Amino acid sequence: MCGHSHCGAVGALVRGDDLTAVPAVRDWLSHAADLPAGAVEDPTVAEGVQSHVLAQLLRLRSYPCVEQRLNDGRLSLHGWFYEVHTGTVLTHDLHSDAFRAL
Repeated sequence: MCGHSHCGAVGALVRGDDLTAVPAVRDWLSHAADLPAGAVEDPTVAEGVQSHVLAQLLRLRSYPCVEQRLNDGRLSLHGWFYEVHTGTVLTHDLHSDAFRAL
C-alpha cells in the first residue's frame, strides 16, 4: 500500500470537507477505514496519509486469504509513503511503528 503527500482525497477526509459535489471521490472514500488522523493545517497531510496507509494494511490483513498467505510466508505487505515534493519514499517499520527512509 502506498500513499503520497499532498493527497487531495485524504486531505478532504482530514478536513471534513463536504464531498457531495464529487460523488465518485466521496464514494471511493467511503471505503476508507476510520477517519485518518492528522493536522488540518498541514498541506502535505503526511500524518493523515500515513495513518490511512496503515488502516488499509490492517484492512488487507483482515481478509482470510491474505491472512493465510501472510501466516505461511507466501505474502508480505508493505506500507509506503511517497513525498511528492522531495521524491523521498518512506517505508513503515513494524518494530518502531514509524515511517523511515527506504
